[in-house]
Amino acid sequence: MKTLIGFAVLSVLGLSACTSNDVTRAAYEAAYQKECIDRTGAADCDPEHKTYEEYNKDRAEQIQQTP
Repeated sequence: MKTLIGFAVLSVLGLSACTSNDVTRAAYEAAYQKECIDRTGAADCDPEHKTYEEYNKDRAEQIQQTP
């Protein structure tokens, strides 16, 4: 029983390490790769593609500029 409780606690801690930011970053990259594959057949088709951090920074600046 103690082993089961310990496993449950470790599972919860492990899942909490996967933050919503990590999930959003993964979704951003997956959407980019899918678009590239659909258009060109290659997973990385745009050398000027912004990283998630650059995208998020630009997005935050645009939100702040919106009246």
